[in-house]
Amino acid sequence: MGEAIDTVYASEVMTSEVITVRPDATLDEVARLLMTHRITGVPVVDDEGRVQGIVSEFDLIAKRGRTVADVMTRDVITVSADTPAETVADLIVERRVRRVPVLRDGRLVGIITRADLVRLFAMTQWVCSNCGYFERGIHRPERCDACGNSRFTLQREPPGM
Repeated sequence: MGEAIDTVYASEVMTSEVITVRPDATLDEVARLLMTHRITGVPVVDDEGRVQGIVSEFDLIAKRGRTVADVMTRDVITVSADTPAETVADLIVERRVRRVPVLRDGRLVGIITRADLVRLFAMTQWVCSNCGYFERGIHRPERCDACGNSRFTLQREPPGM
């Protein structure tokens, strides 16, 4: 097993190479981009890398317009690079979104998708500091199922394991 850690932050889970579009991109351009990269949505950014919205498959299918600005979702939930991944997971579940842009100083530096959180789930485990029993999950367990202890260490497997 890999290193012991206490918290995983958005900056450690996010995809840094983010595909983005500009508000003036055509819907045809966005559709081809989503199809080519096999993704379901992209952040819409201005010249300074500030998030203006998100355009998703749903927006293309459900809304009418000619440009991204016409159909994008403007009310975007964002997080900072130092937001705990656990908080990001809660936001994605509670707000029923598929992706959350990650900002540093107001500019886009990454994106966290549900797939990124599944990867985190697969690569980490909470280990009881008393008996060594472990369980997978993004959220810290309250009590160990084996011994009742409430102290855990989050351990992460190295990538590729």
